[in-house]
Amino acid sequence: MVSFTSFVGSFPCVAFSGSRVGGSSASVSCRAFLPFLGGFRGSVAVGCASGVDSLVRSAFPSASVFSVSSFLVGGRVSRASFARRSSALVSWCASRSGLLVAFPLGACPSGVRVSSSFRGCGSGSWGSVALALGLGCSVLVVSPAGVSSAWFGSLSSRFRCVGSAPCGGLLWVASPVPFPALPACGQLSLF
Repeated sequence: MVSFTSFVGSFPCVAFSGSRVGGSSASVSCRAFLPFLGGFRGSVAVGCASGVDSLVRSAFPSASVFSVSSFLVGGRVSRASFARRSSALVSWCASRSGLLVAFPLGACPSGVRVSSSFRGCGSGSWGSVALALGLGCSVLVVSPAGVSSAWFGSLSSRFRCVGSAPCGGLLWVASPVPFPALPACGQLSLF
């Protein structure tokens, strides 16, 4: 078994994506998850939203924050601004061979596909996951308990469940290359 903190610590940087809803199950999962990363010494990046982003910013005050106001379209914040912000965050992570950690609120929308350009079909978290995979970035998704690979929609073939999350949910890993730290039938341990 591989230690969860050792697994995450093997990456030079971690970027986070997740629900903007403060009291959502995704935010509750993130709140339970973050204390296990207290010793992480790499770079951290996150968005400017409430919910998961806010929790990560509180846990990592020196994190690089990608602000939607830096990605104006026509001089104002639009839906495209959010997509551009998410793309920049994921590109930052991928260019550093980092790990994207995502806390999606629901199942992957049917139109989301692995791609080198952002397309979330209404879900920024899943759009970020698909883009990360398209750019060759490793991904860790924290899901609610009891979901199957069908929850990942068209991305399901990329993921495998590797253990239980601190919040009682599940940890799912996807990587463009095999993880040297995980044996073929490996499971992450929280200890």
